[in-house]
Amino acid sequence: MRKNILLLLVLIFIFACKQEVKNNGESAILYKNIEKHVAELASDKYKGRAPMSDAEPLVLDYLSTQMKQIGLEGANKGSYFQEVPILNITSKLSDALDFDTPTGKQSFNKLNEYVAFSQKVEEEMSLQNSEVIFAGFGITAPEFDRDDFAGADVKGKTIIVFVNDPGYGTSDDYFKGNTMTYYGRWTYKFEEAARRGAKACFIVHETGPAGYPWGVVRNNGETTKLFLDSEDGYKDRCSFEGWITKESAEKLFKACGYNFDELKQKAISKDFKPFELNAKASAKITSTFKKGTSKNVCGLIKGTTNPEEVVVYTAHWDHLGVGTPVNGDSIYNGATDNASAVSWMLEIARAFKSGKQPERSLLFLAVTSEESGLLGSGYYAENPLFPMNKTVACINTDVILFIGKFKDVTVTGYGHSELDNLLAEEAKKQGRYIAQDPNPENGMFFRSDHFPFMKKGVPAIFAKGYIEAENYGKEKTLELISDYWENTYHKPTDEYYADIADLNGLVQDAKLFYNVGLRLANSVAWPRWNNGSEFKAVRERSLKHH
Repeated sequence: MRKNILLLLVLIFIFACKQEVKNNGESAILYKNIEKHVAELASDKYKGRAPMSDAEPLVLDYLSTQMKQIGLEGANKGSYFQEVPILNITSKLSDALDFDTPTGKQSFNKLNEYVAFSQKVEEEMSLQNSEVIFAGFGITAPEFDRDDFAGADVKGKTIIVFVNDPGYGTSDDYFKGNTMTYYGRWTYKFEEAARRGAKACFIVHETGPAGYPWGVVRNNGETTKLFLDSEDGYKDRCSFEGWITKESAEKLFKACGYNFDELKQKAISKDFKPFELNAKASAKITSTFKKGTSKNVCGLIKGTTNPEEVVVYTAHWDHLGVGTPVNGDSIYNGATDNASAVSWMLEIARAFKSGKQPERSLLFLAVTSEESGLLGSGYYAENPLFPMNKTVACINTDVILFIGKFKDVTVTGYGHSELDNLLAEEAKKQGRYIAQDPNPENGMFFRSDHFPFMKKGVPAIFAKGYIEAENYGKEKTLELISDYWENTYHKPTDEYYADIADLNGLVQDAKLFYNVGLRLANSVAWPRWNNGSEFKAVRERSLKHH
């Protein structure tokens, strides 16, 4: 009898332990909690979550309250907030960008044929007969043995460069073929032009290699832009950072005695050298400035063994606010973009708090002003709460569609680091497969909040279920994706419709990335960059000061 009682007690104990395990970690991620967050943040109450609007305090209060209820500490010396100084710049362009050429003047009209802006805090800037240099793709990439500025002095001059990188439209044996590298991003080209001391940099727009039509560039013409505030007023940036249409470039090159297609082939060549175009550029920008502050929201779980090392989860809280009405609706709610990922992150945090405390620290970072150019994450990367050489990895997501569970895990930027292998192992446990971004030429890898971490050498994951929903199959899912980008993305229709939304994919992804983070947080390993990644050298330099 006594043996039977002891056996019964042992069985009860084992069952209780199993129940405790079941109630910890991954099982704490609940559909109802994710739905609560999405529905709340995407409601009209938050007026589209524009930074520095009347709605920002409401967003900050909701997120910090949720973090506190979950049990996260305020990560910034006890505060849940990190102030991000923002600079608003409104620029007005001269009516034309003029080039004096051997065959006469070429004038390109603003917005229709050229667009320019500047981060410099100067009220008036002008080009006056500025020498013009053709600098290929504007790239300096030692790992590809490429220097488009070799032997040229571009200080104080105007440079013309092609969009994307020399791999686009070629085989994968140069750069990465159609998969855009960081060197192909327009942001890099302006940064490199500034490092070289150029006064102006104009990128030649082409829809294919840019990943979007001229209309996108045009719409960003004479508008108010947000930048991080800078103590030196961006004195080292170019005075003109701009674009010209392909048709304008064709006219300019022809006027200088060159053929567009021949110059393109010359630029793609591995032995390209820059040269003067025998033209002089003239234009003007006048700007007005306004300063403000927005906030990142940051919650922390301290590690037990290595609290100085951190795994970071990121998701941007901002969207587009109140804008141009579409069918009478002017609130750009941003349910998929990006209330979805903020909810994903909060539930992952809840999962960690319900389980055993991790060995490394975990930072949950809801950043501001992603839509304005990764300002919140960019500011954090320059002013981190944990040093970048103590930051193990960044796990980020953005724009999750509400169409149920997925068979795939699509990795944007696949092949950069060992994190891909870890993700594949955890995805397999869910019966899912790893897929690559179906449109790598768009450079989406460089357009979300993990990217400022990567520039500092921190390996990152940017992934989600995307191309094969269980309920629809691959072909239908790709149709739904295409429809989303055309009719929902950055439109007032990006709302939460409870009667048709299926958030099981969001729950599925939250569990997946909880398990990925759990392995990183309970490890002493540092995920490495793969050979050939343009970010490997930065990390290696950083870890020397580890």
